[in-house]
Amino acid sequence: MKKITVFLLMILISMTSANFCLGNEKKNHTCFRIVDSNKDGEITFQEFEKFFGNDTERFKKADLNKNGRLSHDEYHELLGHGS
Repeated sequence: MKKITVFLLMILISMTSANFCLGNEKKNHTCFRIVDSNKDGEITFQEFEKFFGNDTERFKKADLNKNGRLSHDEYHELLGHGS
């Protein structure tokens, strides 16, 4: 619960009206950038786990190309935001 609260707080702090997680916005959303802590453009399971817990099944389901990392589009499909 604490991790989710911190995540939501980070989103609120860094959120702008044009850069929040909506399906019709440009790439590089605020929520994706927060989870992508090393800023390499992909989310590893270790990064994912910090916010979503040890949910390997959910991560594997979202990893459509099975490369062990979530692309921007895979991550937003997972959240239901579209890409």
